Amino acid sequence: MIFHIIQTVKEKYLRSWERQAPVILLASALLLTLHRYYSRRSFFRRHFAEYFSNLPLPESHPYFYWFLITAFTLFLFPALVAKFGTAERLKNYGVQLGNQKLGWSVTAGAWVLMIPVVVLAVLVYPPFVEKYPLSKAVTSSWQAFLLYQLAYGVYMFSWEFFFRGFMLFGLERKFGNYSILIQTIPFAILHYTKPLPEALGSIIAGVLLGVLALETRSFLYGAAIHWLVAMTMDVVAVAFQRFG
Repeated sequence: MIFHIIQTVKEKYLRSWERQAPVILLASALLLTLHRYYSRRSFFRRHFAEYFSNLPLPESHPYFYWFLITAFTLFLFPALVAKFGTAERLKNYGVQLGNQKLGWSVTAGAWVLMIPVVVLAVLVYPPFVEKYPLSKAVTSSWQAFLLYQLAYGVYMFSWEFFFRGFMLFGLERKFGNYSILIQTIPFAILHYTKPLPEALGSIIAGVLLGVLALETRSFLYGAAIHWLVAMTMDVVAVAFQRFG
């Protein structure tokens, strides 16, 4: 009886499944859950802060931990799943330069376009100044600020790989262009702690960055745009804090 039920369920729900999409979807749920548990600043404070208390700027350590642990949860582990769990080359997940002419031109154009948008956003919506940079301690010196931005870049690279590489390209074969919308959902949800205009804008950004990734066959240009805009926001916010 039990065997018959199992066979019926298998026939009903698993018969038409191919390997890649289920692996990507289930791994995405698992990896995002692990990411939310183990990359949190509070996790660092509970388990690791005492071992780094003698280093400069201890207030910034949880942020460096958050940014750098993301390289494991949203890049290394998904890359391993992609390579060994789906038997696909990482090139097929956007780990390549792809269409460089389109990619770099869009990257430069998007950054130039976003600079006045960021300045205007800071002018009309003061919570941006309060929010950024996330670690206020790194504004004490340009060396700390630069190191912080490099770590921020690792975070953005890993973040973009997960959504516009692992999820987008991993689901493209099964869902086609709908993979753009699928990866946008968790991407937008994870912006819930951001100021409301940025949280809402993440929906548009998720779609546009997804389109860019598919057109260039690479997630790298989205990572570059994300990092450049994030750095611009930090620089503008610091400028307004000091001179505004």
